[in-house]
Amino acid sequence: MVDFLETTFEKFIFRVKMDLLYSSEDFWADLRDHMSTIGLTDFLQKSKGDVAFVETVKSGTPVHRDQEIGMIETIKSTFAIISPVTGKVVEVNADLETSPYLINNDPYGAGWIYKIEVTDPENDKVKLLHAESYMEVMKEKIAKGA
Repeated sequence: MVDFLETTFEKFIFRVKMDLLYSSEDFWADLRDHMSTIGLTDFLQKSKGDVAFVETVKSGTPVHRDQEIGMIETIKSTFAIISPVTGKVVEVNADLETSPYLINNDPYGAGWIYKIEVTDPENDKVKLLHAESYMEVMKEKIAKGA
């Protein structure tokens, strides 16, 4: 089985991991039962540049889908972390404090941002995109120069 879908634009190869769910805001969710790990997509981290700083909410913070739950500062811009699920933050990736570049080096692995205990996983699942659908959304953004 293929682990990633890929598309190339100019010098960049953008990868979409097959077994994750995605928001149209370019965040991924690895949603399993009532737990979800979330992070930035490969597309978002490459289009925004090298991550210099990650500001997160604390463990225990309630979050809602589509809510701002932190900020990321890159060499190009500052942008909000938007939660793809609703629930409560149960863990923050402490490695990002001293090594924010993990988001660029391994966006679907060591560069994860939060682990969230999800309140209504079935509701969140239907509102998120599967890899194939997210790939189409990403291609549209690339074509528009986003």
